[in-house]
Amino acid sequence: MDYNELYKKQIINCDKILERLMINSLNYKDLKNQYENALGLELDYDTLLMLGLDITLKQNQEVFLNSRNKSIQDETFCVVDIESTGSISNGQIIEIGAVKVKNGKILDEFESFIYASEVPENITELTGINALMLKDAPKSAKVLADFRLFLGNAIFVAHNVSFDYGFIAKESLEHLNAPLINRKLCTIMLARRCIECDKYGLDSLKNELGITSVHHRALSDAKACAFILNHCINTLKGSLIKTSNDLILYSRSKMKK
Repeated sequence: MDYNELYKKQIINCDKILERLMINSLNYKDLKNQYENALGLELDYDTLLMLGLDITLKQNQEVFLNSRNKSIQDETFCVVDIESTGSISNGQIIEIGAVKVKNGKILDEFESFIYASEVPENITELTGINALMLKDAPKSAKVLADFRLFLGNAIFVAHNVSFDYGFIAKESLEHLNAPLINRKLCTIMLARRCIECDKYGLDSLKNELGITSVHHRALSDAKACAFILNHCINTLKGSLIKTSNDLILYSRSKMKK
Protein backbone atom coordinates (compact mmCIF):
# COMPACT_ATOMS: atom_id res chain seq x y z
CA MET A 1 0.00 0.00 0.00
CA ASP A 2 1.26 3.49 -0.88
CA TYR A 3 0.80 5.30 2.42
CA ASN A 4 2.41 8.46 1.01
CA GLU A 5 -0.46 8.94 -1.43
CA LEU A 6 -3.17 7.64 0.89
CA TYR A 7 -2.52 10.05 3.76
CA LYS A 8 -2.40 13.03 1.36
CA LYS A 9 -5.70 12.02 -0.20
CA GLN A 10 -7.35 11.53 3.18
CA ILE A 11 -6.17 14.91 4.49
CA ILE A 12 -7.42 16.72 1.37
CA ASN A 13 -10.81 14.98 1.49
CA CYS A 14 -11.27 15.51 5.23
CA ASP A 15 -10.28 19.18 4.95
CA LYS A 16 -13.05 19.62 2.38
CA ILE A 17 -15.58 18.19 4.83
CA LEU A 18 -14.31 20.49 7.59
CA GLU A 19 -14.71 23.49 5.28
CA ARG A 20 -18.41 22.64 5.06
CA LEU A 21 -18.71 22.07 8.81
CA MET A 22 -17.05 25.43 9.48
CA ILE A 23 -20.01 27.15 7.81
CA ASN A 24 -23.04 24.97 8.53
CA SER A 25 -24.17 22.04 10.62
CA LEU A 26 -24.57 18.83 8.62
CA ASN A 27 -26.97 15.93 8.93
CA TYR A 28 -25.28 13.07 10.77
CA LYS A 29 -25.96 10.46 8.10
CA ASP A 30 -24.63 12.77 5.40
CA LEU A 31 -21.53 13.56 7.44
CA LYS A 32 -20.95 9.89 8.22
CA ASN A 33 -21.20 9.01 4.53
CA GLN A 34 -18.83 11.81 3.56
CA TYR A 35 -16.18 10.66 6.03
CA GLU A 36 -16.62 7.01 5.07
CA ASN A 37 -16.06 7.92 1.43
CA ALA A 38 -13.08 10.12 2.34
CA LEU A 39 -11.40 7.53 4.56
CA GLY A 40 -12.55 4.22 3.07
CA LEU A 41 -13.77 3.02 6.47
CA GLU A 42 -17.07 2.17 8.14
CA LEU A 43 -17.58 4.75 10.87
CA ASP A 44 -19.94 5.65 13.68
CA TYR A 45 -20.22 8.77 15.83
CA ASP A 46 -17.92 7.51 18.60
CA THR A 47 -15.25 6.56 16.06
CA LEU A 48 -15.34 10.04 14.53
CA LEU A 49 -14.72 11.47 17.99
CA MET A 50 -11.93 8.97 18.63
CA LEU A 51 -10.23 9.90 15.35
CA GLY A 52 -10.08 13.54 16.43
CA LEU A 53 -13.24 15.28 15.24
CA ASP A 54 -14.56 17.71 17.88
CA ILE A 55 -18.29 17.70 17.16
CA THR A 56 -21.64 17.59 18.93
CA LEU A 57 -24.61 15.52 17.71
CA LYS A 58 -27.86 17.36 18.39
CA GLN A 59 -31.30 15.84 18.95
CA ASN A 60 -32.37 16.77 15.42
CA GLN A 61 -29.46 14.62 14.10
CA GLU A 62 -27.50 17.69 13.02
CA VAL A 63 -23.76 17.65 13.70
CA PHE A 64 -22.17 20.89 14.93
CA LEU A 65 -18.44 21.66 14.82
CA ASN A 66 -17.63 22.80 18.36
CA SER A 67 -14.85 25.18 17.37
CA ARG A 68 -17.45 27.36 15.61
CA ASN A 69 -18.62 28.77 18.93
CA LYS A 70 -15.95 27.69 21.43
CA SER A 71 -14.00 30.67 22.73
CA ILE A 72 -10.24 30.63 22.31
CA GLN A 73 -9.89 30.63 26.10
CA ASP A 74 -12.03 27.48 26.37
CA GLU A 75 -10.31 25.63 23.54
CA THR A 76 -7.69 22.92 24.08
CA PHE A 77 -4.72 23.13 21.74
CA CYS A 78 -2.22 20.28 21.42
CA VAL A 79 1.10 21.78 20.32
CA VAL A 80 3.27 19.16 18.66
CA ASP A 81 6.81 18.77 17.39
CA ILE A 82 8.55 15.74 15.94
CA GLU A 83 12.09 14.72 15.06
CA SER A 84 12.58 12.30 12.18
CA THR A 85 15.23 10.49 10.17
CA GLY A 86 14.19 12.23 6.96
CA SER A 87 11.22 13.40 4.92
CA ILE A 88 7.66 12.06 5.18
CA SER A 89 8.21 9.98 2.05
CA ASN A 90 11.45 8.28 3.11
CA GLY A 91 11.98 8.79 6.83
CA GLN A 92 10.43 7.79 10.15
CA ILE A 93 9.55 9.65 13.32
CA ILE A 94 12.10 9.11 16.10
CA GLU A 95 10.75 11.53 18.73
CA ILE A 96 7.39 13.12 19.53
CA GLY A 97 6.95 15.96 21.98
CA ALA A 98 3.67 17.71 22.72
CA VAL A 99 1.98 19.97 25.25
CA LYS A 100 -1.71 20.54 25.82
CA VAL A 101 -2.52 24.23 26.25
CA LYS A 102 -5.70 25.90 27.45
CA ASN A 103 -6.20 29.58 28.28
CA GLY A 104 -2.46 30.22 28.08
CA LYS A 105 -1.45 27.43 30.46
CA ILE A 106 0.23 24.10 29.79
CA LEU A 107 -2.06 21.37 31.15
CA ASP A 108 -0.05 18.25 30.27
CA GLU A 109 3.04 17.04 28.41
CA PHE A 110 3.88 14.11 26.15
CA GLU A 111 7.40 13.00 25.24
CA SER A 112 8.78 9.79 23.78
CA PHE A 113 11.57 8.44 21.62
CA ILE A 114 10.63 5.89 18.95
CA TYR A 115 12.82 2.91 18.10
CA ALA A 116 14.95 3.11 14.97
CA SER A 117 17.85 0.83 14.07
CA GLU A 118 19.77 3.63 12.33
CA VAL A 119 19.88 7.43 12.49
CA PRO A 120 21.57 9.35 9.67
CA GLU A 121 24.68 11.27 10.72
CA ASN A 122 23.21 14.62 9.67
CA ILE A 123 20.15 14.01 11.88
CA THR A 124 22.38 13.18 14.85
CA GLU A 125 24.35 16.38 14.22
CA LEU A 126 21.12 18.39 14.09
CA THR A 127 19.23 16.82 17.02
CA GLY A 128 21.84 15.02 19.11
CA ILE A 129 19.78 11.83 18.80
CA ASN A 130 21.65 8.66 17.83
CA ALA A 131 20.71 5.01 17.36
CA LEU A 132 22.10 4.03 20.77
CA MET A 133 19.61 6.40 22.43
CA LEU A 134 16.76 4.67 20.57
CA LYS A 135 17.72 1.02 21.01
CA ASP A 136 15.36 0.47 23.97
CA ALA A 137 12.68 2.93 22.87
CA PRO A 138 9.12 1.68 22.19
CA LYS A 139 8.19 1.02 18.58
CA SER A 140 6.10 3.31 16.39
CA ALA A 141 2.72 1.65 16.95
CA LYS A 142 2.94 1.94 20.74
CA VAL A 143 4.07 5.57 20.77
CA LEU A 144 1.58 6.66 18.12
CA ALA A 145 -1.29 4.97 19.96
CA ASP A 146 -0.29 6.69 23.21
CA PHE A 147 0.09 10.02 21.45
CA ARG A 148 -3.31 9.74 19.77
CA LEU A 149 -4.90 9.19 23.20
CA PHE A 150 -3.05 12.28 24.47
CA LEU A 151 -4.14 14.35 21.46
CA GLY A 152 -7.81 13.35 21.67
CA ASN A 153 -9.92 15.81 19.69
CA ALA A 154 -7.82 18.87 20.54
CA ILE A 155 -6.73 21.24 17.79
CA PHE A 156 -3.38 20.03 16.42
CA VAL A 157 -0.88 22.92 16.41
CA ALA A 158 2.65 22.94 15.01
CA HIS A 159 5.21 25.21 13.41
CA ASN A 160 4.77 24.23 9.75
CA VAL A 161 1.82 22.04 10.69
CA SER A 162 1.62 20.28 7.32
CA PHE A 163 4.91 18.51 8.10
CA ASP A 164 4.19 17.32 11.66
CA TYR A 165 0.51 16.60 11.02
CA GLY A 166 1.25 14.88 7.72
CA PHE A 167 4.03 12.72 9.16
CA ILE A 168 1.89 11.57 12.09
CA ALA A 169 -1.10 11.02 9.78
CA LYS A 170 0.99 8.83 7.48
CA GLU A 171 2.54 6.76 10.28
CA SER A 172 -0.84 6.41 12.04
CA LEU A 173 -2.23 4.88 8.86
CA GLU A 174 0.79 2.64 8.44
CA HIS A 175 1.07 1.36 12.01
CA LEU A 176 -2.44 1.77 13.46
CA ASN A 177 -4.70 1.82 10.40
CA ALA A 178 -6.15 4.96 11.99
CA PRO A 179 -6.60 8.21 10.03
CA LEU A 180 -5.99 11.60 11.66
CA ILE A 181 -8.88 14.06 11.30
CA ASN A 182 -8.24 16.72 13.97
CA ARG A 183 -8.48 20.39 13.10
CA LYS A 184 -5.06 21.95 12.66
CA LEU A 185 -3.40 25.33 13.12
CA CYS A 186 -0.02 26.48 11.80
CA THR A 187 1.93 28.87 14.03
CA ILE A 188 4.07 30.04 11.09
CA MET A 189 0.93 31.31 9.37
CA LEU A 190 -0.47 32.76 12.59
CA ALA A 191 2.82 34.44 13.54
CA ARG A 192 3.02 36.14 10.13
CA ARG A 193 -0.22 37.94 11.03
CA CYS A 194 0.63 38.74 14.65
CA ILE A 195 4.40 39.27 14.94
CA GLU A 196 6.71 41.60 13.01
CA CYS A 197 9.85 39.62 12.25
CA ASP A 198 12.30 39.30 9.34
CA LYS A 199 11.96 35.51 9.27
CA TYR A 200 9.34 33.14 10.69
CA GLY A 201 11.28 29.95 11.29
CA LEU A 202 11.08 28.65 14.86
CA ASP A 203 14.63 29.74 15.74
CA SER A 204 14.03 33.27 14.40
CA LEU A 205 10.82 33.67 16.39
CA LYS A 206 12.47 32.29 19.53
CA ASN A 207 15.16 34.95 19.20
CA GLU A 208 12.58 37.67 18.50
CA LEU A 209 10.49 36.72 21.56
CA GLY A 210 13.40 35.89 23.88
CA ILE A 211 12.54 32.19 24.17
CA THR A 212 15.42 30.13 25.57
CA SER A 213 15.22 26.39 24.88
CA VAL A 214 17.08 23.45 23.38
CA HIS A 215 16.98 23.51 19.57
CA HIS A 216 15.70 20.54 17.55
CA ARG A 217 14.38 18.42 20.39
CA ALA A 218 10.71 17.64 20.21
CA LEU A 219 9.32 18.61 23.64
CA SER A 220 11.50 21.69 23.91
CA ASP A 221 10.43 22.93 20.48
CA ALA A 222 6.78 22.10 21.22
CA LYS A 223 6.96 24.32 24.32
CA ALA A 224 8.56 27.10 22.28
CA CYS A 225 5.77 26.78 19.73
CA ALA A 226 3.19 26.93 22.53
CA PHE A 227 4.77 30.18 23.74
CA ILE A 228 4.44 31.60 20.21
CA LEU A 229 0.81 30.47 20.05
CA ASN A 230 0.00 32.15 23.37
CA HIS A 231 1.84 35.32 22.34
CA CYS A 232 -0.18 35.53 19.13
CA ILE A 233 -3.45 34.94 20.96
CA ASN A 234 -2.59 37.70 23.44
CA THR A 235 -1.98 40.17 20.59
CA LEU A 236 -5.52 39.48 19.36
CA LYS A 237 -7.29 40.22 22.65
CA GLY A 238 -9.90 42.90 22.13
CA SER A 239 -10.16 42.08 18.42
CA LEU A 240 -12.97 40.36 16.53
CA ILE A 241 -11.10 37.04 16.77
CA LYS A 242 -13.14 35.37 19.52
CA THR A 243 -13.55 31.66 18.75
CA SER A 244 -11.03 28.97 17.87
CA ASN A 245 -12.70 28.85 14.45
CA ASP A 246 -12.00 32.59 14.07
CA LEU A 247 -8.37 31.96 15.00
CA ILE A 248 -7.88 29.23 12.40
CA LEU A 249 -9.55 31.31 9.68
CA TYR A 250 -7.49 34.35 10.64
CA SER A 251 -4.26 32.36 10.44
CA ARG A 252 -5.19 31.36 6.88
CA SER A 253 -6.36 34.80 5.78
CA LYS A 254 -4.50 36.86 3.19
CA MET A 255 -1.83 39.20 4.46
CA LYS A 256 -2.54 42.91 4.22
CA LYS A 257 -0.08 44.78 2.00
